Amino acid sequence: MNKTKIHIIAPYPFGKAPSQRFRFEQYVTLLEKEGFNVQFHPFHSEKGWEIIYKKGAFTQKSVYLIACFIRRFLLCFQLFNAQHIFIHREMSHIGPPVFEWLLAKVLRKQYIFDFDDAIWLPNYSEVNKKYNRLKCYWKTKHLIKWAHQVVAGNDYLASFAQQYNHNVQLIPTTIDTVNTHCLTVNHNTKKVVIGWTGTHTTMHYLSALYPVIERLEKIYDFE
Repeated sequence: MNKTKIHIIAPYPFGKAPSQRFRFEQYVTLLEKEGFNVQFHPFHSEKGWEIIYKKGAFTQKSVYLIACFIRRFLLCFQLFNAQHIFIHREMSHIGPPVFEWLLAKVLRKQYIFDFDDAIWLPNYSEVNKKYNRLKCYWKTKHLIKWAHQVVAGNDYLASFAQQYNHNVQLIPTTIDTVNTHCLTVNHNTKKVVIGWTGTHTTMHYLSALYPVIERLEKIYDFE
């Protein structure tokens, strides 16, 4: 019996980005237990993930990105017979929405578009600051418009998406504390722990909270 395939297209390698971890990665095992065949297609490879945020290394980055674009182009045609396509955030980390356009307009494939952040607003690492415009933040509205269905992580994102697509579903980002996170911790016997999840490109958001954390530390005992 052939298993139903679900093709998940995302920017980052498996297990490297919080958005992916909480939006779909924590459900992959459950889907597989239910008999689905989950195919994961990241834009970045494990090795490339380290290359892209190096300082300098322009030639190395360029060769690597060209290889990524070629893989994405080939993937579009590999998905010709696919029935279930789930795109998280974007098909390519930089550049205009060429692959999404090819998938939706040329190959006539329907896809679900999922996003959990205001990705139409500029956000970039200091290492690659001068290449910021290549990220083409304007493409988000097109990815939404071309999607068969849109899944948004909160009301703000859903409101933005509804400007371009009427088939928008709100599914808040969740943390699975039963099967995935905090499995061995008894929260009744330990003091409160404040956690943060992110990558080095989003560290500046945590830095902005330092004054608040310092004030809380004077009132509450926490880690």
